[in-house]
Amino acid sequence: RLPTITGQAGTIGTTLIILICVFSTFVTSLSLSAIASNGTIQAGGPYYIISRTLGVEIGGALGLLFYLGTTLGASMHVMGAVETLFHRKKHAYAYEINSFGFSWNSVMDSCPSQVWSLLLMLLIANIVSVGSKYVTGAANFFLAAVGLSILSIVVGTILFASGFYDGSLSDDERVFNDNLYPNYRPDSKTGVTPTFWSLVSIFYPATTGILAGTNRSSKLATPNKSIPIGTISAIAVTTSLYIMQVWLIGSVVDHETLIFNKLVLTNVAFPSRVMAKVGMVTSCIGAALQCMAGAPQLLSAIAADGAIPFLTFLTRKKKSRRRRKSLSLSDSAGLQNLGITASFEVSGNNSVSTEKSQDVDVQNSKRAVWFSWAIASLGTLMGNIDRITPILTMFYLMMYGGINLCCFLLAWVDSPGFRPQFKYFSRNIALLGFIWCLALALLISWPMALLAILLMYLIFKYIAISAQRMAVIGGETNSSRSGTNWGDVFDSVRYKITTAILAGVTGTENFHAKNWRPQLLTVVDTNDVGTPLSNEGLALASQFKGGRGLNMVVSIKHGSFLNPMTFELSQQCNARLKACMEKERLRGFSEVIFTESSFSEAVWSAVMHSGLGPVSPNTVLLSWMADWRRRMNIGQDRQQENIDLSDDGTVSPCSVDEYVATLKGLGLMHRAVCLFKGNKFPRIGDIAPVGSTIDIYWIVDDGGLCLLLSYIISRNPIWRRNVHLQVFAVTTSTKDNPRNIEASVVDFLQQIRINASVHVVNIQGIELADDFRARSNDGCPSSVPIVTIGETLRMDKDDHSCSSESSHDNLFSNFSREKACLPSVAAYELGSSSDERCNTEVPDRREYVAMTENDAPHLFLRVETAKKLNNMIRLNSPSASLVVTHLPLSYKVSNVASYMEYIDAMLKDVDNMLLIQGTGVEYLTTVA
Repeated sequence: RLPTITGQAGTIGTTLIILICVFSTFVTSLSLSAIASNGTIQAGGPYYIISRTLGVEIGGALGLLFYLGTTLGASMHVMGAVETLFHRKKHAYAYEINSFGFSWNSVMDSCPSQVWSLLLMLLIANIVSVGSKYVTGAANFFLAAVGLSILSIVVGTILFASGFYDGSLSDDERVFNDNLYPNYRPDSKTGVTPTFWSLVSIFYPATTGILAGTNRSSKLATPNKSIPIGTISAIAVTTSLYIMQVWLIGSVVDHETLIFNKLVLTNVAFPSRVMAKVGMVTSCIGAALQCMAGAPQLLSAIAADGAIPFLTFLTRKKKSRRRRKSLSLSDSAGLQNLGITASFEVSGNNSVSTEKSQDVDVQNSKRAVWFSWAIASLGTLMGNIDRITPILTMFYLMMYGGINLCCFLLAWVDSPGFRPQFKYFSRNIALLGFIWCLALALLISWPMALLAILLMYLIFKYIAISAQRMAVIGGETNSSRSGTNWGDVFDSVRYKITTAILAGVTGTENFHAKNWRPQLLTVVDTNDVGTPLSNEGLALASQFKGGRGLNMVVSIKHGSFLNPMTFELSQQCNARLKACMEKERLRGFSEVIFTESSFSEAVWSAVMHSGLGPVSPNTVLLSWMADWRRRMNIGQDRQQENIDLSDDGTVSPCSVDEYVATLKGLGLMHRAVCLFKGNKFPRIGDIAPVGSTIDIYWIVDDGGLCLLLSYIISRNPIWRRNVHLQVFAVTTSTKDNPRNIEASVVDFLQQIRINASVHVVNIQGIELADDFRARSNDGCPSSVPIVTIGETLRMDKDDHSCSSESSHDNLFSNFSREKACLPSVAAYELGSSSDERCNTEVPDRREYVAMTENDAPHLFLRVETAKKLNNMIRLNSPSASLVVTHLPLSYKVSNVASYMEYIDAMLKDVDNMLLIQGTGVEYLTTVA
């Protein structure tokens, strides 16, 4: 087709076409050489490169497309050989009739070219099925024939230009410089007038032999050296020959002859047109043999990986006969645990007999050859090279783009494992090659390019879904979608992006309220094998994923890593815990910690050392210790008998004292604390019934943490359809106006864009709020709430001198709308304005004294108060799916039993209840 392209696009345009096509292949060859020199490329060539770099899904999709391109390439070359054999000038000579009245030329003309193509394809498939070594052995013959053909064409063209030799052309067809510029004419067969980019698609397959060595890399002795040298040399030689031929033939032959005589090169060949014709035919047949030899090996490599289930029929596993004498059970189990497969000799020559792998490989190869022959035969039915070349071009460009992307990513992540010996490449050039191939595909034919991309996507999804199904059937828990771990580059890409982001946000751990999200650390109790004793905590943690924060799950066990097998046990327990997390669809990190320190110390250490910088835990979720009375009694008995609790495997390493100490320490560490009691809590796959509610009892101003976490939970698919948020504003003073509070809370919810119904409930005669907020000299840290909802409203009215008409102004206007800031008690005592409270840091003048029940002015955390709160909750929320309120402050009392008794009374007869303690910062903002 090169003379025809020259006649249509001119010598200048055709040279540009060659350079455009060669640029993509040359850049791809640089990327290919870098990857090939980085390690051994095994069977599959380009598929092996992409699947081990971009993953099995992308590798399988591109590999299958490239296989189709290679197989259809055999069809194209066969059609080219048939067209060359049977091409004649019409009426150039009469049919020759032999003595039997039979004309062979008339038979050839009467039989469609598709029939001859099918016969030739069948012959080629038989040759390849015998063995690819014969194809390799015949390569020297084909190369010699092509070399002589090119020499005859070059010499004949020069003689034709000088006038010493006419060949099969006339003097009228010798016109100089008639093809310098484009002159597009309709094709004689199809009647379609070509364009520049359609000619690019026709010529492009002529430059696509650069992967021939890679396709058969498993047969090369030193592929890391042979592939770069052979590929780049081949590109240089063929490009020079193409450009030389374009300018020779385009400068001396007239325009009409080049367009309509597709075999004009044979007409100028010296000394005979037969030499050029033989060279063309052998070139096409040799290229078809190479395609039919490389495509089955590529297909076998794809099938051997098991990524595409419908190709499993192409692989037959090697069978092994049963040995009369088998290994002992312990030896067999030990080898299986180590993942070792071995063969053993029993005695003398009675070795384990296995089916010869060479025979199996030959049978597998034959299956792939005949499967490829069937596809290639279908391609020959198109009957015209011009119809099949655009399809081939798209498939080749997809693969070349994939190779360039692989090289770019490997160089970009700068992984220590990427150490190519080939140094003449650049990640920027590789990226340019990827963009060039993609743009070239769209410019040639954007519908065909989109169709190729769609086909690649469908194959990608098929591989991913098939891998997930096989993983479910096999009970695998591999995090990879394909269930394989070949060290693809995306692990390094994620690592590089993660480290860059973490480095970029270092020093910005104190997020603005708009950007705050719960980075959750969930503490669970597990049994001896790592199974959580209750999955309610994991279920709730999974429902926090709407906050898009990080999830970490830890389990604390008593033990020391100095003891043998402790580390292995921790890994097994961690794997089991991870499986339970995946069952709840909780994506995150898990760790089973063995320690001889106290439970509280272990939790504090996990909080401080989990995560990195701004993605460290800021919220800790613990389950309620429902059996605290039993643990306390057992602990007291054991202490009296001087027995270590950790010696009893039935007792958790966490005592009641350590449990309460853990809560205190987390508050002092400025971590939000969530304490959860769950009973039949909705799990993955459940849907909350119609009319379900999440009820929030808002007593003190905690910066909106109760509201925010409740809203995040309500966004989960379990709750999203049928749940409704209800906010119960709890007041404890007769000075509070319920109607004003309700209106102000409604206005605030609208400003923070949370849809909820508002109710005001009043509990008078008890100091309920003092159990959830700090007061002077009560030993509470500055991070705990200090004002109630009613007090906030009254202070807001005093600051702004609200009139009766504006009494419904936003009660939270004393919070800064630009900062995460809370007012302090000292600020109110100084009488400063609301703006000054947020913009001026006022020292906390309270004295933190460890209080006891005897020296307190009155008793905090009275059980009667908790019972009244519990009665109010059961009265107003009898059917609530989840109740959310504040966590009582453990700093109020020194007796842990009193604290646990108080919480127990709050939780009584409430199935699902979440107690939350904030950190003294603003979690909600009204700004956009």
